Amino acid sequence: MLSKIAKKNLLKDKQVLGKKWTTTYGGYFSDASNINQFIKTLLPYLPDKPLSILYAASASGLLGEALLHRLERGELTIVDISQTHLDENNNPHTTKICADLVTMDLAQKFDLILMRSSLDYFPSAALQVEILKNIKRHLVEHGLFVNQPAYIEDLHERDLMSQLYIQTEKIGDRFFQSTDLADLYLEAGFSTFTRIGEGEPLQLTQQDHIDRYGLNNKDIQFVLSMIPDHIHSMQKTADEYRLFFQFPIFLAS
Repeated sequence: MLSKIAKKNLLKDKQVLGKKWTTTYGGYFSDASNINQFIKTLLPYLPDKPLSILYAASASGLLGEALLHRLERGELTIVDISQTHLDENNNPHTTKICADLVTMDLAQKFDLILMRSSLDYFPSAALQVEILKNIKRHLVEHGLFVNQPAYIEDLHERDLMSQLYIQTEKIGDRFFQSTDLADLYLEAGFSTFTRIGEGEPLQLTQQDHIDRYGLNNKDIQFVLSMIPDHIHSMQKTADEYRLFFQFPIFLAS
């Protein structure tokens, strides 16, 4: 059964499920160079053995498939709340599970768990701690969790950005990551937490939001009213806005 927040996220993202997801935000999350950068950063930290890999909130699993191809061994399980996303993966050797990370119980532990730009879909620190606890429950002892979140270095700007998403009716609720992320990991029971690399930053345009959420002029004017002047991660003109995210890569166990 899907949690309330999972149902809401599915509804808000109805226009970009499945194949359409790969073109979202200029194809940022399907871009081969961005995927390769993630894998290149991760490889030095992986043990030299066949790995059981879980890709949480995977969409169609492009990142996980690319990693497994590079390793040339191991097993991949992908989990997402959207069956439409999962159906885009045609690898018969990949295990595909439609599940909510809030309630996920796979009765299996993994050597490596991946997450990418998904923790923010759980729009409070308390809920994110619960997600991190559930991820940790699915790791083997000394297993690795690698997360690449949508990140805003300044805590105040992170809070402003999160409120922009929460208060804009057509956009899904978010609580983005910032410098307090280490505290959430610690509360969830992780003993190590390290920033191991930097992904390509994302510049998100007003048109990106129009394409993804179907914003109209009234919605755009509301978003513009939410953006203060002189904010680095949220910039606007009289009739247009742009949002800016970092994508660092964190390793935890």
